[in-house]
Amino acid sequence: MSFVSYAQNFEDVMLWRALKHVKNGFYIDIGAQHPVVDSVSLAFYEHGWRGVHVEPTLQYSSLLRAARPDESVFQLAIGNQSQQLTFFEFEDTGLSTADAEVARKHQERGFKCRETLVPILSLDALLQQVDARDIHWLKVDVEGLEKEVLESWQSSSKLPWVVVVESTRPMSQEKSHQEWEALLLAKGYSYVYFDGLNRFYVSPEHSELTEAFDAPPNVFDGFVLSGTASQPFYSLVSSRARQAEDRAKVAEDRAQQAEA
Repeated sequence: MSFVSYAQNFEDVMLWRALKHVKNGFYIDIGAQHPVVDSVSLAFYEHGWRGVHVEPTLQYSSLLRAARPDESVFQLAIGNQSQQLTFFEFEDTGLSTADAEVARKHQERGFKCRETLVPILSLDALLQQVDARDIHWLKVDVEGLEKEVLESWQSSSKLPWVVVVESTRPMSQEKSHQEWEALLLAKGYSYVYFDGLNRFYVSPEHSELTEAFDAPPNVFDGFVLSGTASQPFYSLVSSRARQAEDRAKVAEDRAQQAEA
């Protein structure tokens, strides 16, 4: 079975390179968003993996529940506060956030915002609810509140094999990892790769995975693009694929006409 990449920045390709030897693995996707578009988990799901999704927005959590009825979907935020927080929802985007300053900047750019209150759970509490013996990857993409998520990981001894954290400020190339990286390093994690958007860390218990992150995605990974991701180059790939299909259909029709 081919490995089809759905993620916006090849995060799934890098994770698959490191973890493809694992059968029926387990993941936690914090800030999961859409079940298909830009999904880091879908390719793994198609290969028999299952996991947990955390998605505060009603729109995307509903889509996830419909598309993945055999997985757990938590409609809440992960953080170090208590009970609930104000969440700024930007519908049909991946920009929704609990960071008021980030939300203000999005509104200044013309995005429409809807404020809601969402429950909040610590990462410790979430990990406690996970029955899986091993968590093979954990992704954190929470539009500016990565530090708060990682600060809520205090007492749990569970160490996901690979942790991926968005490490630039929303809609920019300004790096933000200096605000929270020490929290992962203190747990023994090693920084192994930066893809321009995310930083990847390997657990001290699985240092053998480090060499999988020596190079960016390349021809030897043997992956196929889904054409569903949101970035412009995916749109071009999808458009050209449709054009190729149309040309093939025309050629097939002409061949059938010639035979007749």
